[in-house]
Amino acid sequence: MNQQINLYLSEFRMKKDPLSALVMGQILGSIVAVMVLVTSFDIYTEWSLSGELAVLRETLQEETIKTSELDEVLARRSQNTVLTDRLDESEAQLESSRQIRSFLSQTKLGNVVGFSEHFKDISRASISGLSVSGFSFENGGEEVKLFGSVLDSAMVPRYVSRLENSNSSIRDLLFSSRIYRLDVNSSFFEFELSTSNE
Repeated sequence: MNQQINLYLSEFRMKKDPLSALVMGQILGSIVAVMVLVTSFDIYTEWSLSGELAVLRETLQEETIKTSELDEVLARRSQNTVLTDRLDESEAQLESSRQIRSFLSQTKLGNVVGFSEHFKDISRASISGLSVSGFSFENGGEEVKLFGSVLDSAMVPRYVSRLENSNSSIRDLLFSSRIYRLDVNSSFFEFELSTSNE
């Protein structure tokens, strides 16, 4: 019996080792090349950072010298009590001026002419039997309140109509009235007039 064996079958071939000397040499060369690149990059980075560090040290030294000089100047100035007192006084005056400026910028000036015309119109509108005992002007004369007493409650609307025919800015304001008696037996009525600008 004759049997033929095919020696070219894959089972009979010699298997090649995947880690041959050539492949291992190539891997080792690649690793060495990467290490050389990383090392050279580190050396370059260290060199550039050392240059920056030298510049920053020089800057720090210059700033330290300037700070020392300023400390000396400040120490000399702080020893001069007259100068320190004048400086404190000037700072207090500046702060006061700022507060006044802030207050004035928030304040509504309103009537800058005065209220003399209002007083004239209040007195011109007077009626016999009506007495004004108090008044107040607010918001630059935009809000007016009058207080007083009358013999007859019908006199108050006549007084209001006379005020509406006045010369000052009171004529542009609408009055609302409140008339009451303090005591039931009293012969006088008390009144309050208040205005609202429309």
